[in-house]
Amino acid sequence: MKRFNKKFMLITILSGTIMLSGCDKVHLNTFNASKDGSNPKVTATADNKQGDTDTKANNKVTDSSNDAKQAEVSDTPTPSVIQPVANRELPIYSINVETGDIEPATALIPEKEKITPDLIVNTVVESMADQSITVGIDSVTTKKDAVIVSFKGNQAPYKNMGAGFEGAILNAIAQSLIDNLKDYSKVIYRVDNEAYVSDHIVLGINEVYLGDN
Repeated sequence: MKRFNKKFMLITILSGTIMLSGCDKVHLNTFNASKDGSNPKVTATADNKQGDTDTKANNKVTDSSNDAKQAEVSDTPTPSVIQPVANRELPIYSINVETGDIEPATALIPEKEKITPDLIVNTVVESMADQSITVGIDSVTTKKDAVIVSFKGNQAPYKNMGAGFEGAILNAIAQSLIDNLKDYSKVIYRVDNEAYVSDHIVLGINEVYLGDN
């Protein structure tokens, strides 16, 4: 009986020793983020990725729609109201081609247009052009209280005009200038900036054709 007890105790001691030595070789695979200093990571599942893709696609469609609307709005021209140009009357003299006499006429010029010797002469010349009379103007200048109109030597009134029409052209221009200009009271005529000497009319280079002498 004693031998059996000794054997039992010996077996128990040996078993305990084996178990204690085997514990060092047994490990439990438990993840502890605090020991290895790593940060836990979360991986999105396939459903989450698909949801993000759908959301981005929807956002792109919405952005495209908004861009299209904005482009349509920006491309639409803004209607502007065009106001008619305000005009005023300028009384001048022109020529009656049937009689060869001068006659009063009314021209329309922009309301804010400044009335100058150039404007008056050009307006009278345009009025004569409507009557198929082409007048050649070389220059329009001023000196003190005189307006100096120089004609081209190869056009009317200096060329291709009879005495009646030549005088009518000179009278129409001169009278239009005197009537519309307060600062100028004399009109001097020249040809190519030289003295006006034609087959019908002879004037000195500074001779006043119409106005105060």
